[in-house]
Amino acid sequence: MRVILSGRLKQRSYETKEGEKRTVFEVEVDEVGPSLRNATAKVTKTQRAGGTSGGFSAPAANDSFTEDPWAAASSTPAAGGGWGTSTTDEPPF
Repeated sequence: MRVILSGRLKQRSYETKEGEKRTVFEVEVDEVGPSLRNATAKVTKTQRAGGTSGGFSAPAANDSFTEDPWAAASSTPAAGGGWGTSTTDEPPF
């Protein structure tokens, strides 16, 4: 499942025992939610005590997230070389 995070990106530099300088990037996350790129979500308010679903309900047994509702009905690639028909998450360039 793809997720979306909201928070802060922090950069930290340090030196190893061997004297090598290193830089790391850390994400301090405030909120997490499902990506709605190829899915839908039902938002429900949770109780503060014990609410661990993050405000999103689990999908019902009959929900299907395997099909893209915006996909073209035709199996023929669209004009423009089929851009946007890839099944990978990588950009086409």
